[in-house]
Amino acid sequence: MIDSKKMTEQLLTGAAIADGWDEVATLRLEIFREYPYLYQGRREDELAYLGTYAAAPDACVILAYDGEAVIGAVAGMPLIHEDPEMLDAFAGTTFSLDEVYYVGELLFRPGYRNGGLGQKLLARLESHLCSLGRYRSLTCATVERPDDHPLRPRDYIPITKFLARTGFARLTGVTTSFTWRELDGVKRDHLMQFWIKSIDGK
Repeated sequence: MIDSKKMTEQLLTGAAIADGWDEVATLRLEIFREYPYLYQGRREDELAYLGTYAAAPDACVILAYDGEAVIGAVAGMPLIHEDPEMLDAFAGTTFSLDEVYYVGELLFRPGYRNGGLGQKLLARLESHLCSLGRYRSLTCATVERPDDHPLRPRDYIPITKFLARTGFARLTGVTTSFTWRELDGVKRDHLMQFWIKSIDGK
């Protein structure tokens, strides 16, 4: 059983985010191969993507450790600094985009899931954002897959259960689309559904 009290965390901001790039890239390459992403990534692309975090004001990475081993991470940046496709998804909503913070990753290696660590890291992120005093909401996006997808594992637990449990609500009609290469080598478009959560203290 996971003892989340024995895990340690490290918050990285600004230029220090670069210290966690390699570890987060490894987590993304390993975990996003799993359903529902089925992502066939390249390290050079991952490092280039993560490089955008260091350039974005208020971006941060929180690494989770078991001893000296990185076993999970949460990363995010202000939504206003994300891709235009992300911003366009919020057109017509009542949200002030400069007050919305985007959670790009919340990743854990398999042996460390479903033990409270996700909630712990999310709470740490919220606490950090509350200290900045500039953000009212957290948002994230999940990939939409049919329930009868042939590669869906029998024991698959949808991330949407975690999101609902931690206070996120589905933003009906707020979606975007991204293209990536799946494990069979084929590039496909993927519908991404946004979720939103108010940040305590704002």
